[in-house]
Amino acid sequence: MIKKNTLRRLKNNYMSDENNVIRNRILNKTALVDLVINYEDNLDTVFNIELNTHNVVDQKSTGRCWSFAGLNILREEVIKNCNLSNFELSGSYIAFYDKLERFNLLMDRLSNYEKNVYDKYVQDILKTGFDDGSTFFEFKALVKKYGVVPKNIFSNSFSSNDTGELNDVLSRLLRKYYLELSKVNNIDKLKDKYLNYAYKILGSAYGLPKEKFDFEYIDNNSKYHIDKNITPKEFYNKYINIDLDNDYIEVYSFEDEKYSFNKMYYLEDGSLISGLKSSSVLNLDYKRVKELIINQLKDKELVYFSSSTTAKYENGLWIDLMSRYSNLFDIDLNLNRNDIIETYGTMGEHSMVITGVNTNSVFNKWKVENSWGSKEGNKGYFVMEDKFLCNYLISVVINKKHLNKKELDILNTKPIEVSKWDYKFC
Repeated sequence: MIKKNTLRRLKNNYMSDENNVIRNRILNKTALVDLVINYEDNLDTVFNIELNTHNVVDQKSTGRCWSFAGLNILREEVIKNCNLSNFELSGSYIAFYDKLERFNLLMDRLSNYEKNVYDKYVQDILKTGFDDGSTFFEFKALVKKYGVVPKNIFSNSFSSNDTGELNDVLSRLLRKYYLELSKVNNIDKLKDKYLNYAYKILGSAYGLPKEKFDFEYIDNNSKYHIDKNITPKEFYNKYINIDLDNDYIEVYSFEDEKYSFNKMYYLEDGSLISGLKSSSVLNLDYKRVKELIINQLKDKELVYFSSSTTAKYENGLWIDLMSRYSNLFDIDLNLNRNDIIETYGTMGEHSMVITGVNTNSVFNKWKVENSWGSKEGNKGYFVMEDKFLCNYLISVVINKKHLNKKELDILNTKPIEVSKWDYKFC
């Protein structure tokens, strides 16, 4: 309990600094963020290493950044292979199967865990319910199983663009399933009933994905093409054909008494697809991670990454605003990368694509393709301060060909399982 004499002392200390009075006058009428934006902060879009990409897409009112970031990379292969000026893959197609697989998995977990509402695993599932968030691992697993389709083959619906109510309905359905678990002997029959319910809801909200379709397009030479009766997996293999499973590895960077650099880790219950074990990740020193990102860009390959949104963006710039509040309040609020991750300061994960970097200027910066539409940033592209990437990077997807021999050897070592309660990277 704070005592009266403590309150009196706190007030006297505050009033003894006249800057606090001035600060209060300013902040009484001004947003904090407006006082930490510098005039030098601008959308300078000059990069000495830059890859050309196409129109920015819009994930709307959803948390599908993880799939849009992946689809933005894959579509560039279709554009190149078909000689197109623009193209978009369907985010709704991936979302349909993500939600169906996620519902099936959560039913499995509720069935396998102790039927006790006070069990921490059961509580976590029921409290969290349904959301849109996921990872690169989930994206590549869904693509491998279901393929991809052009946006016009499975277009957006209202609920695919605004998933809040749909997620609430699926969460309610999942809780209904849990309550029925203790009343039945045949769990498989119950699961099948509720999976049919989930499919009915998704089919009504999204429409049903096609098993085969005709791919029609006109190339940049005004030539018409049609590929008839093709499946989503055939489309992927023919027009994209990137081996996401074997050629890429997710890389993280954090070290403490539990995590060590140059080790492989995987997350307990990390997959959102039933029966599929979460893939392992490589943990490297950040300096090396940054080097790998630059090398991949130099090799003319886009970089999928996830970062925290804690320090947020302003006017199309991702800036470590938290550190700037130190000057505003005359209090040291600076934390280094390890400090931020250790204290769970990287909440709010967002996946995007790095398309360029400036390694020559004093202000190191990165060019980022976002999925928030063309009205944000510079026609949808953002500039990320190097300090922001350093402090808030969560994971990055690297082509294994850029790893050295020591790192490739680490990939063959036995990965260490990490409890979902101890996981630091989300």
